[in-house]
Amino acid sequence: MVLDGWWLVLAPILADIALCITIIGIPFGIANFKLVPAAFLPLGREAVDAP
Repeated sequence: MVLDGWWLVLAPILADIALCITIIGIPFGIANFKLVPAAFLPLGREAVDAP
């Protein structure tokens, strides 16, 4: 179970790197990088709407 969770972290990181290669994808890549901690340690996190 511990090793299966690494795919949940590595997949968004690899997708973010692919997005940051293009100029149009840079904002999406940066936004997705902010979601990696929630995938890595989901306990104690809560999703809230931005003001």
